[in-house]
Amino acid sequence: MNNIKKLQELTKISDQDLAEALQVDSNQLATWQGGQVMPSASQIEELCLVFSKVLDQRGNASQTQEHPIHIRLTSDYLFNLGITSSDWISLKWALEGEWAGDQLAVGLFQTGKLIKTVASNAEFIKAFAGYLILQTRGLYDPYIDEKNNNAQYDWRIIRLATDQNYGDLTPLLTSSNPTEM
Repeated sequence: MNNIKKLQELTKISDQDLAEALQVDSNQLATWQGGQVMPSASQIEELCLVFSKVLDQRGNASQTQEHPIHIRLTSDYLFNLGITSSDWISLKWALEGEWAGDQLAVGLFQTGKLIKTVASNAEFIKAFAGYLILQTRGLYDPYIDEKNNNAQYDWRIIRLATDQNYGDLTPLLTSSNPTEM
């Protein structure tokens, strides 16, 4: 399980364009996308750089704020293990400029009700120690708040307008397969 196809959808990079950028044939790319073969460390680095460059350009085309320096995706996000603070900044930069004030956020839910949102970079670092686990062993992981009696939350990556107005982006941004709320 990985986010290669998800990132292709997000960045609108075709199989052919990605294979050319990586200088591999389409069959080799297909084995990476399907998880049958793991790319080498240098190929993983190249995948991250290609996707980061496109997301950076997307942000530059839509953002009015000052450009964050050296934003890039990590291999943990590429392989659907987790989102680091660097991934978070990259995704926010690429998406929020097109959203007319809406924010990329993580919503924490209990019994289908939005309990808390994590939207700013500082909130993301504080809530998740800079690392949101997406899945382990191929399974979706709930968020466990160890500081508050191990309260468990379903989480979703959301497009947040208000606490009553949000959309679930988790299927767009990850290959994790959370249950429907």
